[in-house]
Amino acid sequence: MPTPGPRFPARFDPQAWDEDLARSTPAGRTAVRDARGDYEPNGIPRSHLKPCEAEGRDGTNLPQCFKVYLPPPDGRFGMVFTIDGNADKPAFVFLAFGVRHHPKGSHAPTVYEIAHGRLLGNGG
Repeated sequence: MPTPGPRFPARFDPQAWDEDLARSTPAGRTAVRDARGDYEPNGIPRSHLKPCEAEGRDGTNLPQCFKVYLPPPDGRFGMVFTIDGNADKPAFVFLAFGVRHHPKGSHAPTVYEIAHGRLLGNGG
């Protein structure tokens, strides 16, 4: 059953997408591929989008970014999007995919750290 309410266009960067899928688990790849399969042709449902903290407790800085939990409504994976307001039709642009929060002691980057790095221009 389709998600009710407004939807917003989404665009996906192929290089960032490939990098993030390569580091993910099979469960993560399934969740994010399913989401992209819906979001790319139909748009992201407004009900899935949550604003990111501009300055996170983990030192990330994601102003004007939005997150989606996968699988909805509160899965362990997430995607982060930024807004491209300069395009002919404003759209949410994929910034990163990954695990939202790792267990204590893990040194793997979270989706928020990956997105922060890409915003700074030093990859993810």
